[in-house]
Amino acid sequence: MMKVPGLILLLLFMFPFARIEAKTPILGTHCIGAEDMYQFVVSRNPDFPREVAEAFCEVGALYGVRGDIALCQAIIETGWFRFDNGPAVTPDAHNYCGMGVRKRGDRGCTFADVRQGVTAMIQHLYAYACTHELPEGEELLDPRFRYVDRGSAKSWEALSGRWAMNPRYGKDILNIYKNMERHSSRLQSQR
Repeated sequence: MMKVPGLILLLLFMFPFARIEAKTPILGTHCIGAEDMYQFVVSRNPDFPREVAEAFCEVGALYGVRGDIALCQAIIETGWFRFDNGPAVTPDAHNYCGMGVRKRGDRGCTFADVRQGVTAMIQHLYAYACTHELPEGEELLDPRFRYVDRGSAKSWEALSGRWAMNPRYGKDILNIYKNMERHSSRLQSQR
């Protein structure tokens, strides 16, 4: 009887065109804590508010969404939370993902505070990642939630062409995350 590793090698030999590609799930537990997330962003933007990193950890955990990777997505969408590199949203809108921006010049959605803005973004990711109801007691803040084909993008890679037209969008998010992991490792070794 052939063992599993041998079977895998045989299949790869028989079907060399088959591509095995790992996908990084949107749902899961954050691996990098709020302090290290904060330190990562503040290394590029000294005006970054700590409460944003804390909200990504807390709200992400509530929804079972990787808040640490969601923060990396927000880095792309906000230009390292500077809001000065062409995004249509402004810091006071607390819109960390360009929600509601459909074309150049749109101002997008506005949220009352950091927590609401992060919650709306996490809810949008949640809509893409699964078909579950919102966690008990949570109010729907994402005005675009109903337009998502629920469960259509369970991985960060699958957001490419869905959340943004950039075919590398998911990989770009994960590249920033890899940099954040390295930064966090350096911080850990200094403690």
